[in-house]
Amino acid sequence: MPGNSLERLHGLLKKYTLFTTVPDIDRYRRIGTSRLGTCMFRGCTEPVAWEDANGGNFLCEGHYLTVRKWIDEARADLLR
Repeated sequence: MPGNSLERLHGLLKKYTLFTTVPDIDRYRRIGTSRLGTCMFRGCTEPVAWEDANGGNFLCEGHYLTVRKWIDEARADLLR
């Protein structure tokens, strides 16, 4: 992976997901009822559990936690 925090984050998102930009994970909301859609992680077949503020860019529970962790780590590195 590239050197700095943002480059690493972009690299992870590009390699493992279909995101073209860093998602605004703070504005994601849990989906209350069963919803058609697929997780933004490549090859994931888990049911979607989270959506962005526009009602798209779905993530399953596990991958939501992964993306949140990646973004939180990048933020923490930027503040050092």
